[in-house]
Amino acid sequence: MAEPGEDKFKEVRAAAHGQLVIVRPDGRWLLLPALQKDTAGPDRVAAVERMMPSQTKRNVAAIGDVVWAEGDIPTLQTANQAIPFFGLLMGLATIGHSVWIFTGGADVLEAGCREADVLIVDSACLATLSPDWQGTAARVMRNAEILVHDRSSYKLRRA
Repeated sequence: MAEPGEDKFKEVRAAAHGQLVIVRPDGRWLLLPALQKDTAGPDRVAAVERMMPSQTKRNVAAIGDVVWAEGDIPTLQTANQAIPFFGLLMGLATIGHSVWIFTGGADVLEAGCREADVLIVDSACLATLSPDWQGTAARVMRNAEILVHDRSSYKLRRA
């Protein structure tokens, strides 16, 4: 029997190629097209390339506050306020990685992390995750690279 959300996240992973997908708390999802490299600026593209080179395409799952996407008119400004590393996620999509963002609730954690190469978690969400969230995520990821975005230092660190 399939885990809750498996079918939904299978569709999300397929849609994430060339787009950033936000899985809303109501189960629907919002697609944001990746920026064109030439409009993103060469310095920004180079910075993202140094972090996660595009030669090897990766699936990047992110856990963050996605409530902003349920509004009548979601904006990039509200996305940046809710997820301080939203620009990084958009940059990763811009250089060709598949990126999806979800809440990380216990009911969708496994499905949301399945087939991910990298998981980035907003430090503000850590308290809401299940006690064995890292083990659950690592068990279903293709490569268990789990990072936490520390809001206080604005840096990524290994979980």
